[in-house]
Amino acid sequence: MSLPISQRHRRTYFNNPLVEESIHHLPAAAARPTSSQFRAYLVEKLHHSSLRTRERYAEYIAQRFSHDGQMNLALARALAKFGDSRIGREIFYFELLQAVPILHDIASVWLAEQPESGSPRSSLLAFLEKRLGGKSADKVAGSAVAAFRRCHKISSPKQAIYMPVWSEPPLEAFLYVLARLYPERTMVRVDLFAGLPVIRALLWPRPCLTPLLEKARLAGHISKVSELDQYHQFTLSEDGAARLERLIGEGTDSLEEIQASADTWRKSIADQNPASDAPLLTVPNTTLISPEKDDSADIPPPKTKRKVSKPKAQDSENALTQQPSLLPMDEQE
Repeated sequence: MSLPISQRHRRTYFNNPLVEESIHHLPAAAARPTSSQFRAYLVEKLHHSSLRTRERYAEYIAQRFSHDGQMNLALARALAKFGDSRIGREIFYFELLQAVPILHDIASVWLAEQPESGSPRSSLLAFLEKRLGGKSADKVAGSAVAAFRRCHKISSPKQAIYMPVWSEPPLEAFLYVLARLYPERTMVRVDLFAGLPVIRALLWPRPCLTPLLEKARLAGHISKVSELDQYHQFTLSEDGAARLERLIGEGTDSLEEIQASADTWRKSIADQNPASDAPLLTVPNTTLISPEKDDSADIPPPKTKRKVSKPKAQDSENALTQQPSLLPMDEQE
């Protein structure tokens, strides 16, 4: 049984982002909707050789993306559909911000305020020390930077200098965030929406929001965008559940496919044996190669020496030596 985590601990501590493991395994939560079921699945499937490590990391992921013992099924279904694409990562980053308050604070209050030229690590540590009283500031900073890197929210022109990466999100990620932030059909002022801390934490440039709202209207998620007096506002067409269903309901993988895509992650990690949170190749709108595939089947057997009769002189020009070719295997990042 999971031990309860205090609100104070959730707000002031963050360790082991486990971004890659989360993205690749969370689709399986659709078939295991309780945190205990999903945690048991992770203990079995995580690639780490140590059972204790698998148990600890399984606890982190299951607690991080669950509430009252129920897994975040909207996230699981979205990742099952969009996979490890830019859309999937943007959706995952939004949910990670919601799940980890200290990361949300760092992104919205510190990262979003940094100049284009970037800021040194010392600036981040100073920011955290005020909030954490100096306790674990260095470890939290390291975990936050790792998460931002995995989600493509910072760049480093040189060591220990961090620049925020502001970029327009994919439309699908924008629609997902709208559905999650506004579960009811309602009217929303654009200035209030743009000023939400989580929108700043996402590093979405404000000029891109108006065109995205128009695209959302054309997609059927917004019924009307209007400007009345001094207010620019939009009206959502349906409740959040209906809009999520419109976005991820059609074309979502079957539960068997969801489980298979998660198993693939374990296989690819075992083949390459990278570090725990190493980046992988992103494949938009697809899952990875089929699970439990024996890579040895792709490798031709070694050649054995055998006698080959010498070709006649007149045929020597036409004699071809054929060598079995190896197709290049997909490279992970």
